[in-house]
Amino acid sequence: MPKKAATLPARNEHKATKPEPAPQRAPFKPGTILSLRTPMDAQIAPDGRSVAFLMNEYVPERPKARPRLWLAPVESGEAHPVALAAGENRGEDTCPRWSPDGRSVAFLSTREQPSRETKQIYVTALDDGEPGEARKVCALPNGAESLAWSPDGTRIAFVALEGAEPDSDPIVLGSQPAGRHRRLWTVRPESDTPVPVTPPDVTIWEYAWSPQSDQIAVFYSAGPAETDYYLGQLGVVAAGGGAVRQLTTLTRQAGALTWAPDGTRIGYVSGEWSDRGIVGGDVYVIGAEGGKARNLTPGIRISPSWIRWLPDGATLLYAAWEGVTHQIGLLDEASGKMTPIQRDFVIGDYSWPRMSASAGVTRLAVTHSVSGAHHFDVFVGDLEGKRLSWRRLTRLNPIAEETIAVAPSERITYIGADGWEIEALYSPPTIPSNKGKPPLALLVHGGPSSGWVDNWNGGYLTQLLCSAGYAVLRPNPRGSMGYGVAFADAVLGDMGGKDFEDLLAGVDEVARRGLADGERVAILGWSYGGFMVAWAVSQTTRFKAAMMGAGVSDYHSFHAQTNIPDWDMRFLQADPLEDPEAYRARSAITYAKNITTPTLILHGEKDLCVPVNQAYAFHVALRERGVPVELAVYPREGHGVQEREHFQDMEERILRWLKTHL
Repeated sequence: MPKKAATLPARNEHKATKPEPAPQRAPFKPGTILSLRTPMDAQIAPDGRSVAFLMNEYVPERPKARPRLWLAPVESGEAHPVALAAGENRGEDTCPRWSPDGRSVAFLSTREQPSRETKQIYVTALDDGEPGEARKVCALPNGAESLAWSPDGTRIAFVALEGAEPDSDPIVLGSQPAGRHRRLWTVRPESDTPVPVTPPDVTIWEYAWSPQSDQIAVFYSAGPAETDYYLGQLGVVAAGGGAVRQLTTLTRQAGALTWAPDGTRIGYVSGEWSDRGIVGGDVYVIGAEGGKARNLTPGIRISPSWIRWLPDGATLLYAAWEGVTHQIGLLDEASGKMTPIQRDFVIGDYSWPRMSASAGVTRLAVTHSVSGAHHFDVFVGDLEGKRLSWRRLTRLNPIAEETIAVAPSERITYIGADGWEIEALYSPPTIPSNKGKPPLALLVHGGPSSGWVDNWNGGYLTQLLCSAGYAVLRPNPRGSMGYGVAFADAVLGDMGGKDFEDLLAGVDEVARRGLADGERVAILGWSYGGFMVAWAVSQTTRFKAAMMGAGVSDYHSFHAQTNIPDWDMRFLQADPLEDPEAYRARSAITYAKNITTPTLILHGEKDLCVPVNQAYAFHVALRERGVPVELAVYPREGHGVQEREHFQDMEERILRWLKTHL
């Protein structure tokens, strides 16, 4: 319907007036980030006409954010939540997946038992694009995760923990790593009886159906523990069940599994990664019957993380980390030639660049954020040859976009250790400083297999600190994604070495450019960033304040208690029993007597990855040396802080600490 034209004032009625000043934008405050709605896991329908995604947001009745299933029509209409049945309590939804005919969406949900964390499989049929009442497919004692329809639409595959949860009173550990296998199953959507695909003594970390629906490629391990992920191999199993046939002898991890359209080859990305679920490396192809895998991308300076074959069977579409942003492009299988078709385009969940594609790979769905413009929203892209054209489907945070002050990001490069070029993001404070150059907050990312990307809010803490008057520097030192395998591998056996030099060089560069006060610098980080904070204050007195979040301070005790002891052996390149000195040499606790920097320590009580003993030990060491130190341990929290009150407390505590000591 055409809009009615506005009535203009007569010429003699027009009076010159002063322009209205632009409305003052509100600063980021503790809790602001909790008000944002974040779309996740955007899945496009096979016909490209709709996108199913998860809306993750905090709601008043729940302490943690709640993901709910939403649909976004591509051509017309607005994104909206999938309706509940009368009297139904949603709980939370995850893993939406379209049936190959586009008539149904399968997903996981706790809707019948919202107080439990185990999720069951549901299917909702669509009538003229609108979903009907969801139906539970089957009852699973341990719940399910990681759904995928078979290409012929007859089965839904999923992974489930095997066996009953072990008794915890007492806790008994034997000669083998503790854990329950993650078994692959299928179920027919009209049935209620799952069928096992893999044996009960194999753990499946990732899988992908063959185009003919007769085989499933798996990244699997013989051991059930989280640490066994680092030892996984690529294999194939018959879709009807059987033994896993091993294809590879990998020395690194693999992910982003995909099949060639004719079912004769399997593509994957491989690299040495610190975190399960973060993918970036080289692209490989191996025959479905085995043989030698071929590296299609040796020596590239980006980090592919997601791949799909085009229908021609000769070209792969890829998404990749590229510096502080992402790239989408085409990869010719025969020659290895890469053709970027979209650069400087931040996509994916938790900064992991990935997409979903329609049946003919002609339309893509992503979540996308633009620095200085908007938080993540759902976008669709039409792929025609080597051209991509994008449309925005959602605008989930209009108030934040229009009323919150966001510091811009400037991309800078500088020379790090050994003359290597290092890239970083610099953000100025959003309020002017009355004391000359602003103090600087150096943020260190986790991983180390990760990287800062140039999105709207800049990752955790960035905008909060800028609004409090701090300049913020986010470097991607060696070890980061986005710069190729050699750059990522440079941290192996040298954690706290030249990557630490890269960070210090970034501080020097910002001070040299006059962007911040080089004498008033704080360092903050979480996970691997937390380790780097502890390491930094044990190696230099340059930092006037520090925040160590979920960081390792003592690699010996870390190895004894973590659920990923293979990680420290791989990244330290040492065995704690054969080479204990390597563990002592890279532990901040070894040098604690040298520390003078006031340090705030934050940790989750139930952290299995970096156990809370790391925080307690570092706290005691600093306290006994008379160093200003504070430790906050958050009950029920794991490796990240998720509960609303805990998250806001963390933000407020950090600001108080910096105000006092910086």
